[in-house]
Amino acid sequence: MTSRRIDPEQSAKLFQVLSGGESRWIVRDLLASRRARAGAAGPRPEKGSRRACVAPDYSPAFRGLSARLRDHVLEMAYQRQQLPVLRERLRELPPDDRRILLRADPAFHNWALGEELIEESRKSLGSDLDRAREMADCATIVTGALEAGSDFGGALINDLKARAWGARGEVLRRLSDLRGAGEAFAAAEGFLEEGTGDPLEGAGILELKAALYRDQSRTRDAHCMLDDAAAVYRRYRDFHLLGRAYIRKGAVHGQAGELAAAIDWLRQGLSLIEPERDRPLSLAARHCLMLYLTESGRAREARFLLKASRAEMLRHGTPWLLARLRWLEGKIYDALCFPVEAERALLDARQGFLDLKTELNAAAVSLDLAVLYVAHGRAAEVRRLTAEILPIFRSRELHREAIAALLALRQASRLETRSAQLLAEIRAHLDRTRDPNLRFEPL
Repeated sequence: MTSRRIDPEQSAKLFQVLSGGESRWIVRDLLASRRARAGAAGPRPEKGSRRACVAPDYSPAFRGLSARLRDHVLEMAYQRQQLPVLRERLRELPPDDRRILLRADPAFHNWALGEELIEESRKSLGSDLDRAREMADCATIVTGALEAGSDFGGALINDLKARAWGARGEVLRRLSDLRGAGEAFAAAEGFLEEGTGDPLEGAGILELKAALYRDQSRTRDAHCMLDDAAAVYRRYRDFHLLGRAYIRKGAVHGQAGELAAAIDWLRQGLSLIEPERDRPLSLAARHCLMLYLTESGRAREARFLLKASRAEMLRHGTPWLLARLRWLEGKIYDALCFPVEAERALLDARQGFLDLKTELNAAAVSLDLAVLYVAHGRAAEVRRLTAEILPIFRSRELHREAIAALLALRQASRLETRSAQLLAEIRAHLDRTRDPNLRFEPL
């Protein structure tokens, strides 16, 4: 068989057609099937043999590609048409009944529904973790019930299962169930091993697992995973995803208290991402940048960025992000010696977290309020706050540094002291409080 030189223009057109979201997956599935058949055909020929010089023949994989693409488009259109009916049937059911229905009724074993549940879980992360968990659990049920068929090969289904378990792991991480998150990510990696081998799918799981390692203070491992993910995104020239990996590296540095490095990586990431492609990521990254600037003594710079971003955050931010934004404003005002404005912002933030039924976050804001009151000799308010917070922290078995901070604050209020040294010690306690349950960063 004679070989013909590839026309660059034709190959570029083919890549453009096949790399879109509606068709890229089918090429992955075809190649995965081809690899499986090649593996079943026997061992690889020895190096140097005549047979080893023959290039692999992918023509059977691509034969009839346009027909497969047409069938896929029709099948996906049909499945999406079913979504409104499926949503309506699920809407009024309690969670347990919803799970039973998803398992029992084949109508819900729908690829498009699985994708939608994964996306809904992701979107809910910043506003309603209970809903995010429910959507992720439902996604694992739906994708787990999918069977390989003419339109959805087994390898491709395993990719989708990996995505669903990755979504579940991310929710559990944010709920501080780090063991459960690790188990979910292990399941996701298991499905990836049986998937199409798409590097982008693997890189996405690496990013999520890196955040888990960050919360476990496994900083070196987290950076290694993010570097591997970034290498994939760089190879595919997806600079938005590369920027996202850089932002996550900034968050790892921030968690480790390496604020200068955190600021540098966040700025690099923000310069690469496309805000309209992932608005929550853009807002959360800017929030973290302002936080680290404040904590590193650059509160004026943080305030300038806050003024530039505030309108967009108010317009697009979730209730969770807005409460965190008000908390950040309180920190900035406190650092710039505007106690009245700082108190007002912190009180608003605490009320925002109470409205969201996140008592622990509200208690964490109260720590900053208590420090502010100590600094201005308001002993009665400090005693009231510490009496409210201490039982919450003890009941959640939080890091001992948080308890130590509260005890120091309570002692300061009893002595009615405004010692600069004591305040410095209290601040140091709070800075060392990096327990995942008290996570201030929204990433």
